[in-house]
Amino acid sequence: MKKTTILFTCLLLFITGCSSAPQNAKDNTDGQTEVGPVMTVEAPKELTLLDNKDVLAADGLYYATWVTGNSVKYENSDGDTVDLYDAQLYLLASETKDEKEAEKNRQAWLASAEDNYRIQTTDTITCNGQSYTLISYDCVSEDSPYDHGVSALGVCGANAVCAELTCTENYEGDLTVLLTDFLDNCQYIQ
Repeated sequence: MKKTTILFTCLLLFITGCSSAPQNAKDNTDGQTEVGPVMTVEAPKELTLLDNKDVLAADGLYYATWVTGNSVKYENSDGDTVDLYDAQLYLLASETKDEKEAEKNRQAWLASAEDNYRIQTTDTITCNGQSYTLISYDCVSEDSPYDHGVSALGVCGANAVCAELTCTENYEGDLTVLLTDFLDNCQYIQ
């Protein structure tokens, strides 16, 4: 399977915005979560680790999800009943051979976001010394139960990262503040 196909598949999983109940999530005893060999995260207290997978590790892709708020049962486009949270943060990290390849991944993820969301703003932010492209957007896919979101995309050495925080229409939290707080607590493993 081509790497671009795998990336697209991962992004499609993110766009659905749904999850099963927390079961495979694993934190270290110190509250940090390792996302593959790419980074560690100490998520803000508002976020609960839902899942942490390295299912695509052979292709250098790792992802984890955190949630906040209440959950309700939701039937996704595949007909599966899942838990829909008020807001959900997805972190996709890729481990590549060099910075040029990592930048290609970041650009592909950004292009996918532009194809799947109505982008409202684009900005550059720095969190914990790392630069990211920050986009805010409306979710326009009929398959997504989420209303709007923010994403940050960055490159650190041979690693690319996409952190996406989406929420339901009634979520009252500040997505940009929560995502920035999350990224301020990410450490890249060099």
